[in-house]
Amino acid sequence: MKCPACGANLQIEDEKCPFCGTPNPFAVKHQQDMRHYQQEFQQTKQDVEKKTLHFNSFTARIAVIAVLLAMIVGMIYVINDGPYYLWSSRVNKDIAKNLENYRAELRACEEAGEWRKLYALHDAKSLDHTRDFQDYTVLSFVIFDYKSILNQITIFMEEEGEDDTAAVSSRMASHLDSFYKSTGRLTYEGSDYDNNYTPERMESYRRMQEDLEAALSVYCHLTKEEVAALADYSVMKKAALIEEGLRREADEVKEAEE
Repeated sequence: MKCPACGANLQIEDEKCPFCGTPNPFAVKHQQDMRHYQQEFQQTKQDVEKKTLHFNSFTARIAVIAVLLAMIVGMIYVINDGPYYLWSSRVNKDIAKNLENYRAELRACEEAGEWRKLYALHDAKSLDHTRDFQDYTVLSFVIFDYKSILNQITIFMEEEGEDDTAAVSSRMASHLDSFYKSTGRLTYEGSDYDNNYTPERMESYRRMQEDLEAALSVYCHLTKEEVAALADYSVMKKAALIEEGLRREADEVKEAEE
């Protein structure tokens, strides 16, 4: 299973994503089911022991063993990711039923440049759960970086620089570095991702890159030369430039208010 926030692989026992810290909804459900089965197991065992007093010793033993075996089977099912497989089955059925509609919606969003809407649909319907939408794998991760960068700019502006500028710059630089590596196919080199780098898809990446670099130019005061060289800069260099620009932006806002 994957983290609903950053797409990283998760284990059913992981309470939080080891990469971004987002709570794992499957782990919560898993723990709840485990507690439920354990409580039910103990209660059922007590009830059976009371009732077996009215039977002979052989019959009582058979009854207890049968009930305990049934409970053990139930607990084994939970331990072996039972809730996950139930969820997986529902998702696969939904995708099979609506495959053409989902693909048409994704295509329309991509053509219109509605990146956030595309990501929301891809995430909400768990389309990464099937190979039917494997050609949208890289695009979904690229959009995640794209919207994360713009979100950081928005948060910084709305809070008027109250958040730590260095931390914001570092997060933006990390996502920006991931964006460039993904769109430049440095991260996804295998042939399995060939359908994520068609001419049409590369055009989508180019459009997103233009939007990002325009926002960085305006709000981080990067020059044309700096923007053009961003892809070649290290993460630390990107972060330093962004931090310097954000501080200038914050100073200009304060001066305008005064």
